[in-house]
Amino acid sequence: MTDINTAENAKAYLEKILAVLEVQATVSELNLDESTICYRIDCNDTDAKLLIGRKGQTLEALQFLLRQMCKGTHGEEEHFIVDICDYRERRKEAIIDRAKKAAVAVLNGEYEEYALPPMTAFERRLVHNYLHENFPDLSSESNGEGAERHIVISYSGMPQSEPEGNLPE
Repeated sequence: MTDINTAENAKAYLEKILAVLEVQATVSELNLDESTICYRIDCNDTDAKLLIGRKGQTLEALQFLLRQMCKGTHGEEEHFIVDICDYRERRKEAIIDRAKKAAVAVLNGEYEEYALPPMTAFERRLVHNYLHENFPDLSSESNGEGAERHIVISYSGMPQSEPEGNLPE
């Protein structure tokens, strides 16, 4: 579980960053699981747009900065995320919806392979897990490098069995 002092520091640092940016907001803590805390920022729409940025880039940078500020004495990273006005949940729903539509298109034979747009590692993991749990006949693979890393969905079908002529005697 996240260290109590680190958790208090993270919230305090986040509140100081918001004050420097002159953003009127409240920061609350939500336990996502035994090891991960979500620092949820609630603010007005204008400030939320500023803090989230284009495609969540400013939010990711804010989270990265906060993690660097809260690193333990041995350099270990704490497990927490920063969310602004439920942006991450809305983004997750949109990503899963897009993955579902792509999966159905591959299953219907509309596409042999379907490349989703570039995503963060966290978002790609969400898609891989979703497809694995809900579409067992499909395979998903991450391709590309850096900011262009994306998922390609394809049909894997039933596992291949040995051809009848090659059975051992």
